[in-house]
Amino acid sequence: MAGAPSLSAIAGNSRRTARRAGQTARALTESKPVQFLARFGYVVRGVIYLVPGVLALRLALGLQGAAMAPTGTIAMIGRQPFGHALLLVVLAGLVGYASWGLMRALLDPLGRGDSPQGLGRRFGYAMSALAYMSFVVFTIHVLEGSSSQGGQTQSWAALLLARPLGAWLLGIVGLCWIVFAGASEIALGWSGGFERDLRWERMHAREHWWAVRLGRIGIVARGVIFAVIGFLLIAAALHSNPQRAGGMGEALEEIARQPFGRTLLAAAAAGLVVFGLFSMMCARWMRTRSTGSHRPTLSSPQPREARHGRI
Repeated sequence: MAGAPSLSAIAGNSRRTARRAGQTARALTESKPVQFLARFGYVVRGVIYLVPGVLALRLALGLQGAAMAPTGTIAMIGRQPFGHALLLVVLAGLVGYASWGLMRALLDPLGRGDSPQGLGRRFGYAMSALAYMSFVVFTIHVLEGSSSQGGQTQSWAALLLARPLGAWLLGIVGLCWIVFAGASEIALGWSGGFERDLRWERMHAREHWWAVRLGRIGIVARGVIFAVIGFLLIAAALHSNPQRAGGMGEALEEIARQPFGRTLLAAAAAGLVVFGLFSMMCARWMRTRSTGSHRPTLSSPQPREARHGRI
């Protein structure tokens, strides 16, 4: 038909549209406000893991301490002098980190791509964004004067168990949590897969050394605690008892109840402290864009000393 666009013209238009969309996405993710909020989000994430780690470590050492989740940290911040102002700062950081998670998932500034592995990583970013959005909602509740901070996991576990086949669904959630939140986190830390996202060109050798060690220890420790949360969900499903479910605080308590529990709790708590420190340093260390100048991946033929930043 005369005047009908050819297939090559349609393809060319599609490529131009995709190129413009990519340029718009890069301009958004590389803008100074987004960069600042993303890096500030890493700092706030570090704080809400560092405080539970310190308190759990004190508990393991027989001092005055407690086993709490990140939501407990948020509630505790709200009780401090100038707590309202501090909570607004925390809220900004949580919004920044949750938004950065969505951008990593949808706009792919880190260049994960559309391979099965890349899509898996991007799906993980989306799930992380949803988790931190729940922290945003909780922080807003605390700002509004709500003091409720416990039993959130148990509440939604009870709702799930009340539905037909709810125990099976809760068990599947627990299994997925073990695999995708626990085991994948342990694998990421153990293998050093996070290293590809560090800004090696802006780090000196001593920072290389600390980044690798803190990242591996902290990420593995958080993965272990996430896996325990998954086992608690499965236990709640097997016994049809939502009280057996729990979050990080309950996971730490479960660790403490095991043989050599105080030693295990101390190790888990120290790991959370390390993860908190690593996350805070990610404000400086972590890459927020994919560039050709970044350090080669772990499969690159770099010398081992250079690859791990040894001095």
